[in-house]
Amino acid sequence: MKKIAIIGTGGLASVYARRCEELGIESHCFSWGPCPDTGVFDFYHEISITEVAAIADICRALGIAGVIPTTEATFLPAARIASELGLNGNPVEVAAGISNKYRNREAVSSLNCVKQPRYWRLADVHDVCSIDCDFPIIIKPTSEAGKRGVSVVKNSQDLDSAIAYSESEPNRSHEVIVEELLPWSPEYCVESLSFHGKNYIIQVTQKDIDNGPHCAELGHHQPAELPTFMRKRVEDAIDAILTATGIQNGPCCTEIRLIGDDIYFIELNARAGGDFVAYPLAELSTGYPYITGIIEAALDELNPIDTSAFEKNYAGVCFVTSQTKDLESLFEKCQDYDWCYAKHEVSKDLKALTHNDASKQNYFIYYSKTARPVTPRFGWSSGN
Repeated sequence: MKKIAIIGTGGLASVYARRCEELGIESHCFSWGPCPDTGVFDFYHEISITEVAAIADICRALGIAGVIPTTEATFLPAARIASELGLNGNPVEVAAGISNKYRNREAVSSLNCVKQPRYWRLADVHDVCSIDCDFPIIIKPTSEAGKRGVSVVKNSQDLDSAIAYSESEPNRSHEVIVEELLPWSPEYCVESLSFHGKNYIIQVTQKDIDNGPHCAELGHHQPAELPTFMRKRVEDAIDAILTATGIQNGPCCTEIRLIGDDIYFIELNARAGGDFVAYPLAELSTGYPYITGIIEAALDELNPIDTSAFEKNYAGVCFVTSQTKDLESLFEKCQDYDWCYAKHEVSKDLKALTHNDASKQNYFIYYSKTARPVTPRFGWSSGN
C-alpha cells in the first residue's frame, strides 16, 4: 500500500485523508498537539512541523511516497521533507519565499500580461506614514492568508485602527506590504495544479467581497462569468505567474482582479483554495477530481489533465452573515431546493465575517448542472 505524509492539520488535511482512504492510500498526518479529527487519518504523529529532520526520518522508515502541505505555514516544511526524501515537491528555495506577498509581486513585476497596483514594503507597520502615497490604501502583513490582518485605509484617521488590526494577528510577519487601493472591480481566484513545471488551470472562481475595511470574502461562485476570450487571457496570465514565482508542483490559489480588459495580480497562495473553493466546489463544477490530482502529483504519478473535457456545472458557497442579511430568508429554506448541496447552521444570530473561517459561519453550498440558482443578490432565478 502506498503511503502519504500530510503536513499539518489545516482545513484540507481531513479532505486529503478521506480521499486517500478512497484511493487505498495510507495517510500519515504530522502536526503538533492532539489530533483534531480523530479517526480520519490512518496514523497521526504528534510532532512539530518545524522538526523537519525528525519527520523525514519517520517518513523514510515508513516508506512514505509523497508529501502534501495543507497551509502556507506547512509549505516550506513539506518542501524540505520531500527534498530530504528525494520525493516530488517544490524547490526549497522557492518554498522559503513563496508566502511573502512582496517577494511574489517582485517576481511578477516583469510580466506584460498582468498589471499591479503600486506597492511598498515596510519593516514595521508604523512606518506607513513615511511613504509617498495617496489614500485610499490597503495594508497587509506580508505572510498572512485568509484576509488576516488586512485593512483598507481610506484616510489618515483610519490608520491607527488599521495598524492595531494588523498587529492583533498572533502569527503575523512584522513586515507589511502597503498597496494602492484599486478601483472597485470583480475579484477572482484561480485554482491550478502544477506538475514538473506544467501548469493546469482547474477553475476560475468569482468572489463576493465585503466593502468593509477587512475585505472579507462572503461567497464564491464557479465558474466565473467571463467571456471566452477573457477566460483564455486569465488562464495564460496565471500560467505565467506560476512560472515567474517558481511553482513547480502542487496546487495554488491565485487572486486577481479585472479592471476593464486589464488583469491585476493580487496575491498567490501556495495551496488549494479554502472556504470550499478547492473542495467540493472545484470538483462539483468541473467533474475533475482535483483532490485526487493533488495527491497524484505528490506521489509523482499525475497523468496529463485534459481541461477541455471538464464539465461546465455551477457550484458555489454563500456565507450568511451580518453583511449578507438579505440571504437570511433564503438560508432558512434552502434545504428545500434541488440545488442545495449542503447547509451549515451555527447560530440563529448572524455574525460578522472578518476573515476566512467557514467552520464558524452559517453557509449554504449550491450545485446545479443546468443553471446558477437562487438569490436576488446576484440576479439569479430561485427555482429548483
